[in-house]
Amino acid sequence: MLAALSLRSVLMGLATGGLTATVAALGISGILTLADVAGGADLGLLLGIFLGIFIGGWVAGRTAVHSHRFHGSVAGLLLGGLVVILASASEARSSVANVLVLALVGVVLGGLGGWLGGRRRQQ
Repeated sequence: MLAALSLRSVLMGLATGGLTATVAALGISGILTLADVAGGADLGLLLGIFLGIFIGGWVAGRTAVHSHRFHGSVAGLLLGGLVVILASASEARSSVANVLVLALVGVVLGGLGGWLGGRRRQQ
C-alpha cells in the first residue's frame, strides 16, 4: 500500500495543515483570551491542531489521484507526530495514552478530510 502513496500529496497536506494549525491556534487563542475565557489559550491550541489535521487531510486527499482517505489519514498521522515531537522538544509532559489518542485523532480527522476532499473530485 505504501507504494501507492503519493509523497507529493502527503507533503502538500503536511504543509497546509501545519500552516492552518498555526494560524488557527493563534487566532482562536487570541480571541478566547481577549474574551476572558478560562483556559482560552489551551482550548485555542487544541482547536487549531484539530482544524489543521482536518485541513491537511483534505488537501492530501484532494491532490491524490486515488486512495483519498488513505492519503488524508497518513497526512493526519504525520501531523499528529509532528505535534508530539514539538511538544516533547518544549519539555511538555505527555503520556503514552495522550500520544495514542492524538494518533487516533490524526488518523480519523485526516481520513475524514481526505475522504471529503477526494469525494468531490470523483463526481
